[in-house]
Amino acid sequence: MATEAFVKELGLESSELLNGRVEIREVPAGTYLMREDSHKDVALVYILHGVLTVSQRTALTGSGRETSPEGVSAGGDGEVHMFTAHHGEVVGGLAVLTGEPSFFTIRAKHHSRIALLSKTTFYSVMRENPNVILHIAHTVVRRLSPFVRQVDFALDWVFLESGRALYRQGDESDCTYIVLSGRLRSVITYTNGKKEPVSEYGKGDLVGIVSFSHKFNSILQLFFPALEKFIEFLVEMVTQTTRGTTVMAVRDSELAKLPEGLFNAIKLRYPIVVTRLITLLGHRILGSWQKPSMGRAVDARPSQINFSTVAVVPVTDDCPLAAFTLELYHSLCVIGPTLRLTSEIIRKSLGASALDFNNEYRLTSWLAQQEDQHRIVLYQCDTACTPWTQRCVRQADCVLIIALADKEPCVGKVNF
Repeated sequence: MATEAFVKELGLESSELLNGRVEIREVPAGTYLMREDSHKDVALVYILHGVLTVSQRTALTGSGRETSPEGVSAGGDGEVHMFTAHHGEVVGGLAVLTGEPSFFTIRAKHHSRIALLSKTTFYSVMRENPNVILHIAHTVVRRLSPFVRQVDFALDWVFLESGRALYRQGDESDCTYIVLSGRLRSVITYTNGKKEPVSEYGKGDLVGIVSFSHKFNSILQLFFPALEKFIEFLVEMVTQTTRGTTVMAVRDSELAKLPEGLFNAIKLRYPIVVTRLITLLGHRILGSWQKPSMGRAVDARPSQINFSTVAVVPVTDDCPLAAFTLELYHSLCVIGPTLRLTSEIIRKSLGASALDFNNEYRLTSWLAQQEDQHRIVLYQCDTACTPWTQRCVRQADCVLIIALADKEPCVGKVNF
């Protein structure tokens, strides 16, 4: 029965590809099947009997309760109930399709009997029959509200190569960006031509939400008692000022562009968004006021925030590159999940042609998945300026150059 159910859900003509690959499991009430932000146990789940609840973490207000945009109340544990899945329904499709960590927490509400199709099995079926993607995508899309579909339609997806500008100082401020992957740096240019770094943005950060001059620091200090009203003023000004800084891509980056019109539509339909925006601005402004720095902008933050990828580059061929990187790897494993990548590892994992130009998209997607799964990724460059070395530098939040201490300074083969 379970295999036949998956055959129907995946739009397959026969059960040949699924025979012996569907797992049946009995789960007691309260059992977690998947946890948000985790790659573990990601799979397609078909409910044979019972009920599953799907929830998602949310920010809490000072009262300890929050209301989701759909009007569903969240408890003090900081989770919003998204929906309940019953007999004959499939859950887990979004994480399987995207290859990213689970977006939701899924657990059994009552004692349930489920059928599991692992992500690995789904990918092997997909290679044989690519149309299964459309069927699973349909199960995901039909759960989305019309409003979410409208937002998805209005968002623009931006890929920014390393070194290119997202926007420049003085440009019209007509949109906000969300960093999906990569790293960007904000730089302010003064009237005398001097340039100074302001802040850096990593995955999950908002870019362009505050376009204000560093001069506001002094205003904050003068009018701190009226901070709440001042923040409201800033919110009104978000889309009415020119860009106060130039934002450049430190590495290849992917962003979602939130146009002004969509932002205003969200504010009108869900006023709670304005409340969260005020909170965000308040935290940034308070941090700037409490730690003032001459010439720093309101949204300035330490550049070390969100460092997740490090490229290790040798100056000369006789540098103990592999030994150094391995020692660094073992040290970083204490902090969290760490991965070390070399050109040899890439070819073993993805094939001998993985670094060819034709496989650019496949390599980029695979590296993005590794960065999602690990706290830190170490990119060990080659000793020469190979395509892999160039890729390492383009992927890095931070470039670490190593040299022998007993030798004279020199310029290496890889120049920046």
